[in-house]
Amino acid sequence: MEIMKNILVPTDFSDSASGALEQAVKLATLSGGRITLLHVIFLEKIKDDLLGLDALENLARVLNTPSSEATHTPTNAVDTLTEAAQQRLKEAAAKAGGGVKIDTAVAQGRPSVEVVKYAGENGVDLIVMGTHGRSPIGRAFLGSVADNVIRQAECPVMVVR
Repeated sequence: MEIMKNILVPTDFSDSASGALEQAVKLATLSGGRITLLHVIFLEKIKDDLLGLDALENLARVLNTPSSEATHTPTNAVDTLTEAAQQRLKEAAAKAGGGVKIDTAVAQGRPSVEVVKYAGENGVDLIVMGTHGRSPIGRAFLGSVADNVIRQAECPVMVVR
């Protein structure tokens, strides 16, 4: 069995993602590996619990302000979301730490697609991700990032509840 030295942990900052990060830290400690904590900004599906109300309110304000009065452009709103995500990633990495090297990354797009893409482009040996444990019916209607990553990733995927 190949040693898992390059571990990717996608996060939406949920409790299940935190649990996945805890497991990844344990694995990286045993293997002498490193972790990349990845957040994907899915602009089409932003929710107030993803990056916090401040980021969402700022985005709404920027997008609803007439361009003649705007101090920010919509591009800057994306920059604001990216900065907020980077801050949350740093906080999560610092909290998880445990002597393991944790890099952070932010991507934009459909989460399952971006996770698989990042893993392929960066030589990831293992993806460790949380799942919200939806029922089969819930997955059928809502889809599941974890399900899609499992089906499309070329490396092993460990799912943590």
